[in-house]
Amino acid sequence: MDSHRIIIDGRPLPGPEGIDVRDFFDPDVHRFKAKDRSGSPVTEVIVHETVTRSVASTLRVLEKRKLGVHLIISPDGAVTQHGDLACDRLAHAGGHNAPSVGIEVVNPYYPEYLKPNLPWSTVIEAPWAHKRWYVLPTPEQAEATSLLIAWLTSPDAEGLCIPRYWVGLANGSLAMGRVPRPKRKRPGIYAHHYFGHADGAWLVLYAWLRIHAGLAPIAAYREAKARAVGVRRSIDLTDVVEAGRRDEKE
Repeated sequence: MDSHRIIIDGRPLPGPEGIDVRDFFDPDVHRFKAKDRSGSPVTEVIVHETVTRSVASTLRVLEKRKLGVHLIISPDGAVTQHGDLACDRLAHAGGHNAPSVGIEVVNPYYPEYLKPNLPWSTVIEAPWAHKRWYVLPTPEQAEATSLLIAWLTSPDAEGLCIPRYWVGLANGSLAMGRVPRPKRKRPGIYAHHYFGHADGAWLVLYAWLRIHAGLAPIAAYREAKARAVGVRRSIDLTDVVEAGRRDEKE
């Protein structure tokens, strides 16, 4: 079985290079029960974090709560697909369920949930996070998230209509919490924190640094870590934006 394919509208498409993907046609991969949204436009991608320590425990929690997501990223950056990105409407983001693809990143989130020998090791002071302290996802998870977002917002994701629009970015700053609610839902890239629980914002920051600013993975991880420490509501990225503009002119 192709380890890079992603299912959209029943069709297996070549997924992003650089990550392993197992879809629900694999008998070992669970497919969540879903409402049918065939023919409706899919215009959003929403990034979540689990507050769990494994894919298996994530599946148990979601099933127990009658929730579901399309893609889960394990600690080593491997991806499993649990719903058709075009046809399956899954319960993961309230009023955003109908037009969105949900990405769930396995992360204990709270330092008190860390245990010895787990793959997560970095905790930062983050006033924007729930309870102020935040466990960083692994570098592999951050990179897999950025690769998925880049692919989902590209023409390669045939059947989806997600623009590469950073909903949390305004006036050179990226939100790390709630964003003002517009009269209409805006298509694009969301952290769950923009309208719901306090998760996903750091991963969107990393993805922006990789996709928009063009930083290499190690540099993007280091930059996202440093910029997220101590801030409350948003992160000023003006200097990165201006540097990108200078590079384009040169």
